[in-house]
Parts: sequence; C-alpha cells; structure tokens
Amino acid sequence: MVEPYARDTATVHPPADRVSTLHPVSFDPLSTMAASYDAYASDREEAGEPDWRDDIRDDFVSRLPAGRRVLEIGAGVGFTSKWFLDQGIDIVATDLSPANIELCRAKGVPAEVRDMADLGFADRSFAGVWAASCLMHVPTAELGSVFAEVNRVLVDGGLFWAGTWGGPTSEGIWADDWYEPKRFYSIRDDDLMRSLYESHFEVLSFSSFSPMTDSDWHYQSALLRAAGE
Repeated sequence: MVEPYARDTATVHPPADRVSTLHPVSFDPLSTMAASYDAYASDREEAGEPDWRDDIRDDFVSRLPAGRRVLEIGAGVGFTSKWFLDQGIDIVATDLSPANIELCRAKGVPAEVRDMADLGFADRSFAGVWAASCLMHVPTAELGSVFAEVNRVLVDGGLFWAGTWGGPTSEGIWADDWYEPKRFYSIRDDDLMRSLYESHFEVLSFSSFSPMTDSDWHYQSALLRAAGE
C-alpha cells in the first residue's frame, strides 16, 4: 500500500490522509510515461518548484570537480536546469517528455528528449549528473541500466545527486493517479535504495527527511561518486 501524491506542487508528494494501491503492470511503463507528462507539462510549469532543495543544489555545485558540465535527467519543465544555467554551469537537460523539453528550451536551457537508460552522450562527458524525483519511475529490476549510463557519462570522480520519495517497498501503476495515462512508480525503503546505490557508486552521503509536514512519506537524498573503471 502506498499513498498518492498531491497535485498542488510541481513535485509529487503524498498527503497523509489518503492511501492507494500500486498495481503490477504487464507492459513497458515507459511506453506511456511521455504521454502522461506531455499532458500536464503546463500545470507543472504554472506550479513552480519548491525551495527545500535549494541547499542541496548549492552543496552539489560547491563539490563539482573541474569542468562543471552537468547533465540533468528527468529534468521536467527545467526549473533546476535554469538555476544551474544562472550559476554559470554548462547544463544539459534531458527528459522523456517532448512537452517538458520545449519548456526547458523556452527558458534558454539546452535540452534533449532522452531515455535515462540510453542517454546518447559521449563517455566521460559530464562532471555531474542531477536526478530529482525521476528514478521512482524506473522498475527496480531495470535501475542498474540507468546507473550504468550515469557512470558511463560521468568523468572519473564525477558526482551524481539523486533524490526520490521513499516508503515501504512497492511498485506498479498508481491506481488513483490524476494523470492519464496513469503513471508507474517504484517506491523503495531506505535500506533497499541505499543498497542499490552502493552496488554502482561510492555513497558520499545518504539521508532521508520529510519536507512536507502533511505527508507520511519521506525524501531520500543521495550524493554519489562515479565508480572507477
């Protein structure tokens, strides 16, 4: 059992007073994900982005190795990528949704439609990768291929920040989703999420906190270093 997400911010988060079931799927969940986010891109643009990730972004930027070229995966409508751009960072935004990418470009952000498991960039081409609230759309069984791609595009010693909502481990289609097509979620408890990171990266930090006071879910924040060859 998991809790559904509120619609009143650009970031998905669960209110404490409702419960929903994630139903197993028998198809590729990515096949409908772009259509889901295309349909609600303008809503997410209007909602804006919460400010509780600001300190995390500042810390990430302060730690970047030489080069300062950053890739954002699952960039959504591009608020964070625009912030990186404003800091003088060479940013590239990617997302599966063409509508999201158009809104990134409208902010002046270089952006491409890409699958995070097949990024298409050259090896060792980014000093950092940023991924906020997108890994929960990847089935756990397929997460390793995403992590392999992140490692491939990061320079030696490059940094990967990943944030996702955590809770009791469950995955499937969220039955009460207001998006159509309804979206796939893979929710993982802290022990599982950390172990998945540890199998592919050096874990510099892993923490969980509750940015939303009306939610029983928590947010998992991980700062990771690329695995050496």
